[in-house]
Amino acid sequence: MGTESLFSVVSLVSVAIYAYIGIYTFTQNPKSLVHKVFLLLCTSYAIWSFAYSFAYIAHDKISFSFWNKISAIGWCSFSALTLYLVLLITEKPILKYRLAKVLIFLPAGIFFYMAIFLFGEGIETSKITNDIFYIGNFLYNFLFLLISILTLLFWGLRTSNVRIKKQSLILVTCSGIPFILNLLTQDILPLFLRIQFPLAGQLYSIIMILGTYRVITKYKFLRLPERYIFEEVVKEIMDMVILLDAKGMIIKISQHTLSLLEFKEDELINQDVDIIFEEKRRRILIDSSKDSSKLNDINLLKKSGERIPVNISYKQIIDDKLHDLLGVILVIQDISLLYDLRRKNKELHAYVQQVGASEYTFRKLFEGSSDSILIMEGNKIIDCNPATTRLLGTDSKEILIGKNLWELSPEYQPDGILSEEKAYAMNKQAKTKGEVKFEWWHKKENGIEFPVEIMLTSILLNGKQVFHGLLRDVTEHKQLENRLEYLSYNDVLTGLYNRRFFEEELKRLDVPRNLPLTIVMADVNGLKLINDSFGHIMGDELLQKVSSTIAKGCRSGDIIARLGGDEFVILLPKTGVKETEQLVKGIKAYSKKEQVGSIELSVSFGWETKHNPEENILEVFKKAEDRMYKKKLFESPSMRGKTIKAIISTLHEKNKREEQHSYRVSELCKDIGKALCLSEGDIEELKTVGLLHDIGKIAIEEATLNKPGKLTELEWEEIKRHPEIGYRILSTVNDMSEIAEYVLCHHEKWNGMGYPKGLMGEEIPLQARIIAIADAYDVMTSQRSYRSALPEMIALEELQNNAGIQFDPKILNVFIETVLNKLSRNDSQAG
Repeated sequence: MGTESLFSVVSLVSVAIYAYIGIYTFTQNPKSLVHKVFLLLCTSYAIWSFAYSFAYIAHDKISFSFWNKISAIGWCSFSALTLYLVLLITEKPILKYRLAKVLIFLPAGIFFYMAIFLFGEGIETSKITNDIFYIGNFLYNFLFLLISILTLLFWGLRTSNVRIKKQSLILVTCSGIPFILNLLTQDILPLFLRIQFPLAGQLYSIIMILGTYRVITKYKFLRLPERYIFEEVVKEIMDMVILLDAKGMIIKISQHTLSLLEFKEDELINQDVDIIFEEKRRRILIDSSKDSSKLNDINLLKKSGERIPVNISYKQIIDDKLHDLLGVILVIQDISLLYDLRRKNKELHAYVQQVGASEYTFRKLFEGSSDSILIMEGNKIIDCNPATTRLLGTDSKEILIGKNLWELSPEYQPDGILSEEKAYAMNKQAKTKGEVKFEWWHKKENGIEFPVEIMLTSILLNGKQVFHGLLRDVTEHKQLENRLEYLSYNDVLTGLYNRRFFEEELKRLDVPRNLPLTIVMADVNGLKLINDSFGHIMGDELLQKVSSTIAKGCRSGDIIARLGGDEFVILLPKTGVKETEQLVKGIKAYSKKEQVGSIELSVSFGWETKHNPEENILEVFKKAEDRMYKKKLFESPSMRGKTIKAIISTLHEKNKREEQHSYRVSELCKDIGKALCLSEGDIEELKTVGLLHDIGKIAIEEATLNKPGKLTELEWEEIKRHPEIGYRILSTVNDMSEIAEYVLCHHEKWNGMGYPKGLMGEEIPLQARIIAIADAYDVMTSQRSYRSALPEMIALEELQNNAGIQFDPKILNVFIETVLNKLSRNDSQAG
């Protein structure tokens, strides 16, 4: 078998691998956009491999050209699909913009067109077209794949989630290997060593796909994220709680559930939920057309096979961004006691009839029950047990006897029916069916209303037909249902409505009677800068303050929602442009009076109004968003500048020595710049860098900055972060990008042993080398929290010992010979 035949066979095997992994992953969650894109990626590789299996053994140029054009479907699209998939997985906000998606797939379309129509047997292709195609295609694949690998790498580095870190490591490794192999065999070795290799990119990529398959099967990659509110819900209730993934497999289960079912956790995790049901229910739970519902009077199975009668409330968890089913949460109420009491009721009824309604026996059971029991003739209470007086908050049963059921209730029940009317209806059903279970709201003597579940049974007592009512307080269960409902439509941080609620309201209000209908988009300026500088706690506080300020400026009927991150939206039915301008003006006036710490509130607004029914509401939304972003272009830089000043002020308040140190370093930088004969502009820039070089310390704990003793290794690593933090803060300001770079490098060393980048020699910017000398000299010669100031001679000796090691020797020589000598002469003259 020749080399071409071998490659052909391997390519056909690759088709099977790509097809299996793509289809297997897709079937895990067919509704997921991520799974659909991964299937497309596997399909592109499969087409590429299939076409090349014939291209390798083609006997003439026409056949080879035909199969090469077929393969272009794969090798033109796989880089774009890979990048798009990675951005989806890592939840990058850039995918919110339609233009970004177009730009991702545009190169693939261009190169596919060129491959089909500008190349091939019988087509004359100019050298310029040929060069553009091959160089452009190389750059497209190289950059898109490199960005994808780096995005996955930083995704893993920035998270504290161990599972994501492991996933990231495997994905980066398995993506990097084919990336490097392809670069070596198709570009570097042929170009520099003139060694030619067969085109085999589609084969190398099996490594990446197999790596992805590994994290899917081992670490449940692309499954339901664990950060959902499961733990918060579980600790609030004593009912059973189970969390399923999108396929109906158990991924979380409360300890209370395990105790009742007598299973160990590892016996149920990753098992089909049907394992605990007497009758299969999984398809009902994950395929229901409703995203929340109830299952009543069904049986769960203990490990021993014993049945437990339960009622189940379940709610589907939907990803707001991708509109995918993430999983289902089940809240399960054990009604064994209710069943036992129902059985006891029947036994009691049979016993009463059997022994001639023995008053003594009935009374003992009745009075001793821990559950609330009413005996009613019609709707009038003729007896009740002590548990009922406790439940209804009365001192004695005499207060209750003789009253009708609706007299102990609000006038209307929550379903809008008069309490009196509903009571008669339930009595009628109990007479007809023998028993009926229903929900009812009672009112205690102090006026507090609360929900109960009533099992009403028609019985004979002393030859007379009466009703036996068993009451159960379901307040806690109702609170949980309300909590789940609230969380499904409200943003947890701000309490405003969330994206899901907004989208539903937008559809509901988009009718002619609500015209003009205005959408106002709002975006908080400087949130990322505040998060980087002061921490996410202050960032969250800022978002909460903005949400309360917007709410204060809106009317009671306006819909306000947080779409995610720093974006808010206001929906104004029956509101025109002038009214909207006044409303936004009012919100801005309120925001000027508010601050979070030393940071002013700054929000950019944009709005658009729908006047005609024919207008598309989504286009109106898009225009409002575009106008908001245009405003942000002008308003956000100003906000960032103000925030930088607030950061410096806060840092100096935390540590007065830092303020004095910054001014001294600034002056020394100016003197060195003059001694080096730099321009006036460069000297002014040096002064600014000197003032700002330690701005990143704003994010360092005050106790660490002012610690009197030696720093621990962890504290020292924390201190070493300040150049990078300073860089992130300053780089957000348009005209400070160069200053940000100098701040980042001011702890680099001449010998390459500095941090954070390990630059060497003149790789370090000149301004950073100057700051390093001025900073070190002032630190040594000034009082610090951990030691006294060093004498100038010792400081000078330390600087000279580190010439060519830590410091630029030429600049250090200028500093010592010119700047320090001048300072010494000035001090002598002043003395």
